Amino acid sequence: MQETTYLIPGVPDLAVLADFHSSDPEPILQSLRNHRPQFILVPGDFIYGTVPQRGLKMQQSTQALRLLSGCYMIAQTFVSLGNHEWMLHQLDLQEIKSTGAIVLDNSWVTYSGIHFGGLTSAHATAYQQFRGRGQIYPAEPKYGKIAPSTDWLKDYARQKGLHILLCHQPEYYHLIPRSVELIVSGHAHGGQWRFFNPFTRKWAGVFAPGQGFLPRWTEGIRDGKMVISRGLANTSRFPRLNNPPEIVYISGSVQT
Repeated sequence: MQETTYLIPGVPDLAVLADFHSSDPEPILQSLRNHRPQFILVPGDFIYGTVPQRGLKMQQSTQALRLLSGCYMIAQTFVSLGNHEWMLHQLDLQEIKSTGAIVLDNSWVTYSGIHFGGLTSAHATAYQQFRGRGQIYPAEPKYGKIAPSTDWLKDYARQKGLHILLCHQPEYYHLIPRSVELIVSGHAHGGQWRFFNPFTRKWAGVFAPGQGFLPRWTEGIRDGKMVISRGLANTSRFPRLNNPPEIVYISGSVQT
């Protein structure tokens, strides 16, 4: 696992844990214990999105609950919902909240004078709207092109002070008000296979969901405000190539 640190003046010390997908939490927790960030941000896909055969999804996602509980023991933790959290029921969200993590589902809270928001992936929001009475996990419908719920962002962006938005999918960037100072994302898994482009003299990804081949948003910082993690795990049948799992740290000051 690679540790990447970005310097962004004016923000607190943060850790970004994207695309955990119920993998092994211990190496991540050890890294967090070493770095001691002020806040921990989990911008979606902390579970693997298959419907459980019995019981609650989060009760079976023991690795994810271990991660969130361990994170909360280190620093206040904020969680948003990615596309793999599409089926989560309110009972699942209560399980997540029981770890101490604050769930941001198309919502925001002010904590220590900072406005933390979470923009839920469209797939999750659409399923929440579809879910009928009775079954906790009804059969997933086939969606056409869907968009995330963004109406709440206007009021969020109007709040005075620093805004930190968890937004799992970086391709939503154009939907976010420009006044939001920091956005943290994942989802692209670094483009899965990475290669060095001799023409641009930069590393680039091959494919990302939601962006297709030669995606634009796969890692690093864009416009000095959107931080994209390459993610902590792999859900593809293809192995990651030149693309180690990554935990991202954001520092607001130069370390001496």
